[in-house]
Amino acid sequence: MNHALASLARRDHSRNELKLKLLAKGHDALEIERVLDECEAKGYLNDSRYGASVVRSSVLKGHGAARARQAMIAKGLDKEVIQSNLEGCEVDWYAQARAKALKKFGATKPVDAKDRAKRIRYLTGQGFSFDEIAHALDFDPYDMD
Repeated sequence: MNHALASLARRDHSRNELKLKLLAKGHDALEIERVLDECEAKGYLNDSRYGASVVRSSVLKGHGAARARQAMIAKGLDKEVIQSNLEGCEVDWYAQARAKALKKFGATKPVDAKDRAKRIRYLTGQGFSFDEIAHALDFDPYDMD
């Protein structure tokens, strides 16, 4: 219990993340489950709260929903928790994509297809959907001439 509380005192963790950390320290799996249940009952451990924190962090970094989803998957959160946190956040992903594009590329339009592809790759890597990218770069995704 002491290791769990010490880890939670430093920063918030997901249940799975804390479980792996305690297993690495050599604690018994049954004891870990009991401690994690106790921490959840007392409110020290809450995957939904932690997921909201991960989404908030991703938004502050300027990332898109896909990148926030990947961060939550990496932290070991359940699909239901991930989905509810993404649906519950009040972020305009289109505005987020536009802000990221403006910060990286300025207000200039792509000069050619190669430049447009570079911008699309960058924004895709930041976790934005193609529709959000099209909005951010202000072009018609069906007009590819």
